Amino acid sequence: MTWTEWLIHLIDNPLVVKDGVSRMRSWRAPFIITLYLGLLGLFGYAFFVLAAIYPQGQRVGAAQVGASTFTALALIQLSLVSLFAPALAAGAISGERERRTLDVLLVSRVTPLGIVWGKLVASVAFMLLLILAALPLFAAVFLFGGIDFQQFVVTQLLTVTTALAMASTSLFCSALFRRTLTSTVVAYGVAFFGLVGTLVGGVMLTVAAYVRTGNLVASPDAHPLLFANPFYAVNQLINEPSGSPMHIGRLLQLMFALGGPPVQVGPTVEPWQATILVQLVIIALSLFGAVQLLQGWRPLVPRREDAEPEPAEPPELVEGSRA
Repeated sequence: MTWTEWLIHLIDNPLVVKDGVSRMRSWRAPFIITLYLGLLGLFGYAFFVLAAIYPQGQRVGAAQVGASTFTALALIQLSLVSLFAPALAAGAISGERERRTLDVLLVSRVTPLGIVWGKLVASVAFMLLLILAALPLFAAVFLFGGIDFQQFVVTQLLTVTTALAMASTSLFCSALFRRTLTSTVVAYGVAFFGLVGTLVGGVMLTVAAYVRTGNLVASPDAHPLLFANPFYAVNQLINEPSGSPMHIGRLLQLMFALGGPPVQVGPTVEPWQATILVQLVIIALSLFGAVQLLQGWRPLVPRREDAEPEPAEPPELVEGSRA
């Protein structure tokens, strides 16, 4: 299969249309959109009131209110995306197996990569719809200032890559386990570890390294686990003017708990850049693992060109028919 045919199979995927239409036809789609926007707007308004009553931070006036409200909206949106993504993708393949329709997909012309890609796009497309529907709430914050266009774009990009990473790992769990309940529970466990576990573990390791060095005057360097956390990346992107960049050598030094003075080797990486890079690696590994699992389930069906030709008629019958 050439690259052109491969791209056509990925773009022209019937599973995207099938799952997308079936999901949007049910009452759950408008209910989830309403619930998503309602929760986001409710928490955003609550933080807006708190930021207006109790100002804090380096910014003052309307800029401080806008920055605080935007940070709260971005973190709440990340939480809601992480909550909805496993529920949408964890039963994509295991549900087909439970309905006994997976074998039909595997013997069709759709390749295992096409099945995984179609299920991923169908799941992430609904998440993108939720993110697009919430853009007016984020745009309203620009009326107060305190946020520039680059911060807005990078925050939305982090949200999209987080949704892709959550959906990819959930899809891998769906291909790994036979039951949707099991894959959903494991997917939520992985999501909890990736968001809350890395945040808590990174803070604890940062404080431990800070106390071990004994230099209690300078601000501590963040542990690499925090650089892989989208919550930390969003917070640093909005509230730190410099972006908190760090050299790759220093990140490796902190990762392996090496002593000595800080290593200033290699290019500098900001937290949001490291987070997106880690998430892209997780997406690639999850999709590769899901494709390999589906290839193990795929029945050995001979291709059309490899199929045996039909047996020819005996010469006696051919001569008889001519006579």
